[in-house]
Amino acid sequence: MDTAQPCLNEEWTPNGELKRKRESLDTQETVVSSIFDTQETASSIFDTQETVLSSVFDTSPDRPPSPLSEVPDDLSECSLALKNTIRVSKSGITRWKSPPPTKIVKFNVSRKLLELAIAPRCRLAASRPAVSPLWDYPALYELSKKLAPPTEKLEPAGVPEVWADGRVELCETLHYFRSWQAGGYMTAGFAKGFMFDKSAHSRDYIDSTVVISRAGGGLVRDKETRAHVMRGDQNEDSKVGSLRNSMKYFNPVVIIAGSENPNIRSKPPHMYCVMDYFKPTHIWSEKSNGKKLLRYRFEKLNVKKPSWWAPRGELKEPVPLGSLPPPPTKDCPLCGKESQQVYLQGWVCLQPNCNAFWRLEDGNEPVEDDLIYDPRFLKQATAWPNDGHDYPLAPDAVELSSQSMVGEDRAVASWLGMVCPVCGRCNSRFSWIGWECGNSACNFKKYPPITVIPATTLRDPFNPLTTEYALSRDTHLPLVTLSVSFSHNYRINRYTIPGIDGFVVHLVANKSVIEEPGGPNDMFEELQQKDIGLRRRPMDNAQMKGGSYTRHFAVNYGMPYKFIAATASSPFDNAARAITATRSRLNWASRFMLQDKHHDFNEVLALGYFEQQKINYHDDGEHGLGPTIATLSLGAPGTMRIRMKAKHHHGVSAAGIYDKAPPLPGCASYAARLAAAAELSTLETGSKALQARLRALPTELGLSAKGHAKDAITMALGHGDVVIMHGAGIQKYYEHSVDHAGKLRFALTCRYIEPGSLREGDRPAYEVRPDEGWYDGAALRGE
Repeated sequence: MDTAQPCLNEEWTPNGELKRKRESLDTQETVVSSIFDTQETASSIFDTQETVLSSVFDTSPDRPPSPLSEVPDDLSECSLALKNTIRVSKSGITRWKSPPPTKIVKFNVSRKLLELAIAPRCRLAASRPAVSPLWDYPALYELSKKLAPPTEKLEPAGVPEVWADGRVELCETLHYFRSWQAGGYMTAGFAKGFMFDKSAHSRDYIDSTVVISRAGGGLVRDKETRAHVMRGDQNEDSKVGSLRNSMKYFNPVVIIAGSENPNIRSKPPHMYCVMDYFKPTHIWSEKSNGKKLLRYRFEKLNVKKPSWWAPRGELKEPVPLGSLPPPPTKDCPLCGKESQQVYLQGWVCLQPNCNAFWRLEDGNEPVEDDLIYDPRFLKQATAWPNDGHDYPLAPDAVELSSQSMVGEDRAVASWLGMVCPVCGRCNSRFSWIGWECGNSACNFKKYPPITVIPATTLRDPFNPLTTEYALSRDTHLPLVTLSVSFSHNYRINRYTIPGIDGFVVHLVANKSVIEEPGGPNDMFEELQQKDIGLRRRPMDNAQMKGGSYTRHFAVNYGMPYKFIAATASSPFDNAARAITATRSRLNWASRFMLQDKHHDFNEVLALGYFEQQKINYHDDGEHGLGPTIATLSLGAPGTMRIRMKAKHHHGVSAAGIYDKAPPLPGCASYAARLAAAAELSTLETGSKALQARLRALPTELGLSAKGHAKDAITMALGHGDVVIMHGAGIQKYYEHSVDHAGKLRFALTCRYIEPGSLREGDRPAYEVRPDEGWYDGAALRGE
C-alpha cells in the first residue's frame, strides 16, 4: 500500500502516484539518503541514474554540523532501511518502495525523523495523526536534554563589559535602559532594552545565544504566597508594538541580567550585568494557568562574540544556532494564520483570538508542566542584514568641548552616569565636582573643568528687570486669597489658604536687589567656584535595588538636617560667604514679614540643580522643624507649585477607607464631607459602627483615591527671589515641588531646628553659633 504523503511541491495523480508541481525542479532520479548518513556521495550513485540527496541541513564549511548526527547508534540503523524506501524518478513520480522486512518500529521512528528534517519543504498532510507524543521525537528529545539548564549554576566564562550595583546607576548611565520600575524600556516607538531579574516565568529560557521571556507587566502579588502572579490576560499594547517596530527596522535590543534571575546558567558577578545586543525574532501568545501570556524570543546579534554568561567550561554550544532544520510551521485550519511549533508536545495555534488557540490537534490543551521546547524552535537562526555588528554597550564618555561653552558642564549629559573605562561599572554622578567610580577595587575619577556661568547671562529678554518693582507671573486658584504690597525693592505676594493657619509669601526681587554688592549675583558666581560639599544624597527606598538618590545635590550647614534624605552637616565657621550671607538675608526677610513671631534660623540647606534636575512634591513638616521656612533662589528661573495632599483632597485611602479628618475648603466633595464629618462625630471611636461607615462613605460620596489636587499656588521664582512658608498647617495639609528651566540653579533654605528633637547620635559635635550677619534689606536704596 502506498503510504507516501504529498509535499508542498507535489500532488496526487489519478493512478495513485505523487507528481511534482513545478517542472523547474531537478528531474534526475534521486534517492533520499538518511538525514544521519551523509557519507555517501552523489558520484557513487550516478552510474545507476540515481543521485543521493544530501541532508536537508546546510553542510557548507561555514555551517555547524547537525547535532542530530549524534543520536544513538540504534537509531542510525533506521536510516539504511529508510533510504531504500523513497525514490524520486526522472519523470517526477515519487513512491514508497516495499517496506523493510525488519525493525518496523525503528523504521517508523526514522521516517518521523526524516519528516522532521524536511519540514520546511514538506508539511504533514492533515490525514496524518495530529498529536505526536515525545517518543515520536527521540532525537529531538535527546537534544532538549542538552539544552536544559544545569541543576547548579556555575561561574561565568567571562566578565561583563558593563555592569551596575544599583538600579539608579543603571538607568542614569545606559541610554538603552532608563526604566526605573518595569523590565522593558521603550521610547519613541521602539524597544531599547530589557532587564530580566527575579520575576521570571517558569518557561523563560536563557542560554549563550537565545533568550525567551514573558512580556512584562500585568503582575500582582498573591495575598497568600506573596509571589507575583498574572492579574489577567495579556494583550498586545504599545510596548509590544514598540518591540515589533524594532523587529521591522532591524533594531537590536540590549538584554540585562539581574543577579536573581533563575534562568541564567551562570552566577552573575554583579547586581545587574549587561549581556549583549539581541535580535527580537518572535512574539506570540500562550496560556499559563488559564490566562493568555505574551512571549518574546531573542537571538544574539553577534554570535562570533563570546558570551561571558556561558558557564565556565562550556567549550561550545551543545546545539549551535541554525544547526537544526526550522521548526514545523502550519496554517491554522480555523483562523488560517501561520504558527510555528514551539514545544515537542505538538503544534498549536498561537493566535490568541482564534477558537483553536493553544489547543493541540486533538483538541486538548497541552499540560503545562510537561512542556518541553522544541530544539528546532529554540535554535533556529533568523537572518538580519546587520548580523555580526558589534554595537558598543558603553555610552560615549562625556567630553567637554574646547570652546568653554557657558553651562556645558552643567548640562544633562554632564550629570548623568558614565561607564567606568577601567572596570565597566555604571556610575551616577553623585559628587558636584565630577564622577567617582564606586568599585572599591577601582580608583577611577573624572572631574571636568568648571566654566562659570556669569550672573549677567541670567537676564530674561522677555521679562526684563529694572530698578522699579518687578511684575508678577504667579497664579493661584480662586479659593486662595492674595494680597500684594511693595517694599524694600521687593514685590510682595502674600497668599492665604482657607482652612490653614499660616501663609505663603513670595518676595520678587528687582534689579537693585540682585546687583547689590555681595548680593545674589555675587553669591551665584561664588557657589560655582567653591566646592561647598554638594552631593546627591541617599533616600529610603526598599523597593529600589542599590538604593535611591535625590535628583539634586545637597549639603547642610549649622544644625544637622536629618529628614527625607540624610545630609552631611558642617559648622558655619568655615562656610562659604554665600552660605552665611544667605542665613543673614533670610533672617531679615522673615523678621520683616513675621515681626515678633520670627525665630532666628540655625540651619542652611543648600541645594544645587543641574539642567533638568528637580525636587518632587514633598512637605517640610518633620518633627522638630519650626513653623517657618525661608528659601533664597539663585540662578536659573524656577517654578514652585503648592497643592493639597492627595489624602486630604480625596478623603479616601488607596484601600478605600474614608479619611475622617475634617475636610478642607477646595477638597473633593467638600460640602458632602462636611455633613459626613458631623455624622461621624456622633459615633464612638473604634466602634464597629464607625468602621462600617468609614468603609461605606467613599462609595456613597463617589470618592476615589486616583489623581491629585490642582496646584493651588504656582510661583515663578526668579534669581534673587525669596519664598517664606509660615504655619504648621501648610506642611501638614499641603505639599510643594520645584523645577527649573536652565543650566544651573541653587536653592538655599533656612529653618530653625529644635536641638532637642535630634537623636543623640545626630546632634552636632560643634557649636552652632548665632547669626552674626549684618544684612538689612531696608538699608538698600534704589526704590
